[in-house]
Amino acid sequence: DDIEIQIESLIGLGNVWRITNEHKLAASTHELAVKVANNVRIAWLEGKARILLAWDYYLLNNFIEMLTVLDGATEVLKDHEDSTWQAEIWDFKGLALLGLERLDAAEEATQKAHKLAIEHDLTWMKAHSFISRARLELLRKNTDSAAELLLAAEESALNFDNGELLSQICFQQSRVAEEQGDFEAAFNAFKKYRKHALKMLKEQTNRVSMDKARGSKRQLEQRARKLINRIRSQHEYDPEKQFSNVVSETYWWEQLVLFKTELKRSNHAVIMIRHSNPAFLDACTELVHSLTTPSDLISRLSSDRLAMLIAEKDQAAEELYRTVHAMLDIYPWERRGLKGPKPTLYLQDILTFPFTLEQLEESYIEVMKNGTTA
Repeated sequence: DDIEIQIESLIGLGNVWRITNEHKLAASTHELAVKVANNVRIAWLEGKARILLAWDYYLLNNFIEMLTVLDGATEVLKDHEDSTWQAEIWDFKGLALLGLERLDAAEEATQKAHKLAIEHDLTWMKAHSFISRARLELLRKNTDSAAELLLAAEESALNFDNGELLSQICFQQSRVAEEQGDFEAAFNAFKKYRKHALKMLKEQTNRVSMDKARGSKRQLEQRARKLINRIRSQHEYDPEKQFSNVVSETYWWEQLVLFKTELKRSNHAVIMIRHSNPAFLDACTELVHSLTTPSDLISRLSSDRLAMLIAEKDQAAEELYRTVHAMLDIYPWERRGLKGPKPTLYLQDILTFPFTLEQLEESYIEVMKNGTTA
């Protein structure tokens, strides 16, 4: 299936970014994989992408976001009996909880991951769960236990790893030996870490050199096609398009200014929806689009703002606002793997609405005095 191939390709590309230490690119690519899989309702691929997104977030120290993403993975994979995925979820939950210094909860999660890895003989997960448990023991200053766990992790990883896990293990061994005051052992472990890290870098460099000549032209063609398709999607009207009233941010502001010039004759208002999690706004876009007419415009003004420019004012605008408010209030966010506070929204007439995003950000606190939470 083409869409499954597309999602798997995004997942693979995100993994490449992670291995090459482009952690933000890895996260944005895996976020897109999650979004696409969710939109087409392929639960197992969404779960797989969420687990890898959690790994990206760990490397970016986004521990709270990790837990949210992993809760979503648990939800979408509840009908898929895959011991590897379940072990990975518990292991990454343990790492997130370690990052938040919730050590007792982290111990429970890492033990569950390790138990699954042993029961089902999950080679990669056994090594990874040893590392996670060693991190916990190191935080508790139990350096002897941490050293034993890292030795077990190294023995397990030697059978299959290309350096990504082994470099992590040796780095942790260096930290443990340093805590123990054994600086010679710390130095030797750090040398092993550098050996594995440089081996990975050399392999990547060799691959780049071989692929560079034949790949550069293809990459340019791909970029050109992407730009052409993006421009076409912004400027061509397609009545069959799923969200035909969703427009680019630039076009939305242009139309806002145009309607503002009509002054009191203007028949428009703005409903602003805010949430810090872009996934909530993706769902909001689907919901509110069903309420729009061809005269309304929807746009994502920023990562945390979704704006509706509606062809209504006064009482009619108030009624539509109340409908949107009620819809967001009763929507079962948990079914989309979305937890936490609901989106906030407010209604504003077009004449008092700011001209730019910068002005909007400055006026937000004042405007929210009249806003409500869905």
